Amino acid sequence: MKAVRYHQYGAADVLKYEEAPIPVVQADEVLIKVAATAFNPADAMIRMGALKDFLPLELPFTPNVDVSGVIEKVGETVTGLNVGDEVYAFLDMSRNGAAAEYVVSKAVDVALAPKNISLQDAAAIPGGAMTAWQGLFHNGHLQSGQRVLITAAAGGVGSFAVQLATWSGAYVIGTASESSFSDLQQLGIDEIIDYKNESVEEKVTEKVDLIFNLAPLSSEEVTKLLNILKEGGTLVTALNPADEDVAKELGVQAVRMAVQRNAEQLSQIAKLVNDGDIKPYITERHPLSSLTSVHEKMGQMRGKVLLLVEDIK
Repeated sequence: MKAVRYHQYGAADVLKYEEAPIPVVQADEVLIKVAATAFNPADAMIRMGALKDFLPLELPFTPNVDVSGVIEKVGETVTGLNVGDEVYAFLDMSRNGAAAEYVVSKAVDVALAPKNISLQDAAAIPGGAMTAWQGLFHNGHLQSGQRVLITAAAGGVGSFAVQLATWSGAYVIGTASESSFSDLQQLGIDEIIDYKNESVEEKVTEKVDLIFNLAPLSSEEVTKLLNILKEGGTLVTALNPADEDVAKELGVQAVRMAVQRNAEQLSQIAKLVNDGDIKPYITERHPLSSLTSVHEKMGQMRGKVLLLVEDIK
C-alpha cells in the first residue's frame, strides 16, 4: 500500500510518501480501507519528537490519528462490526496511523460513521469533536444557560466546541481573528473577541462559568484568564496549564486535559451530525501525498484540514 511515513524524528521534510506493508489484523482489531484522514497538531508534535519521552514509537512510523473508511477485515473475536461497514475512529497515537491506504485499529475504538455527510468528511470529526466533548462536558461540566469562553474558537477543536456548547444551551463567547468571524457566526456563536486587537479581560464584562482554552498561550497568559471566571467556575486547558495556586486563591478550578479514545462518544457525536446539530468545519482538502506541505503550514490553518486517499471508491 501507499503510506506517508517517517524514519526519524524531525522537520516536516522527514515525511515520505512511499510503499509500506498492509498491516496485519489481530483478533480484537479491524482493518480499515482509509477514505480520508485529518491533520491534528499533535501529529506534528509527535513527528518532531516532542512527545517521545512518554510516547515512544517504533520507526518507521505512519502518522495521523483521525480516520474514516470501510472495514475490510475483522478479527476473530470482534463483534458488532462487519466487513463493509462505514466507520470512523480516533486511533491510538502510539501505533501506526491513518496516513495510508489501510490502517488497523482496536475494534473498541471504532464507531459507525455519520450517514448525512460524505465518508471522507467524517474523518475531520473524531479527535477534534471528542476533545471538545470531553473538555466541555466531562472536564468542564457545562450546563444549559451557563456562559462559556472558548479560545481559538475557529480551530479544529474550537469549531466543534462552539457547536457543542451552543447545542447544550450555553451562551458562547469565542476568540478568533476577524477572518473567521462569519464562519463562527454560521456555527452559532453568540459573541466573538478579536484576539489580535482586543483584550479578552476587557471585553468579557460579565464573568463566565467555564473557560475552554485551546489557544497556544503561555501558562502566565492562561492564568490571567482565571480572573474572568465566576467563583466556583472552571478553566479547562488542552495546552499549557494555569497556576493552580492562583486558581485556589480565586475560588475556581484549573484542569489540564488530554483527549481519551471513546467509541461510545463517537457514536453520540455521529447522532448529532446526523440530526444536523453539528458539522465538521473543513477549510482545506488535499491528497494524502501532500501531507508534508500541510505539516509545513502548522499554525496557519483554521478548522480541519482533510487528507484524501486517492482512488477511494
